[in-house]
Amino acid sequence: MRRFKWIPLLMAVLMAACAQQPSREASAHRAHAAIDYAKYVQRTVPWFNFTSLYSWDSNQLGSVVVWTSPRAAYLLTTAGPCLGLQTTAGIIGLTSRDGLVSSNQDAVLAGGDRCQIMRIGQLDAKAIRAARAGSEAKTPDDKRD
Repeated sequence: MRRFKWIPLLMAVLMAACAQQPSREASAHRAHAAIDYAKYVQRTVPWFNFTSLYSWDSNQLGSVVVWTSPRAAYLLTTAGPCLGLQTTAGIIGLTSRDGLVSSNQDAVLAGGDRCQIMRIGQLDAKAIRAARAGSEAKTPDDKRD
């Protein structure tokens, strides 16, 4: 029995680590909010491969940008306003079937809302990274020493 005393402590530490998500820095979010992702859509696709969510951003209630890797991003347009995107604490999810997220079948899960995906636009991730770098260079950040 003595060797199992550390298990509750380990479980508590693991649960605390899982509950905390990295927060978005205010300056980075301001820079991303200025980006009009719609102009970076290369083409509309019926589905995309989905194994993990690398990152996401939303500056409109009816759309969300999901990054499945640093080099692959998609603009998901939902059936209506997805209020959960603005109220969630940095956590969203996507439904998928057999590793594919499909328009008209799958949904964005945010803040208790289930928002059906109506359209998927494949984004030019390289151009977005360049735009982000340009807008962050123009936005002065308050540096802390």
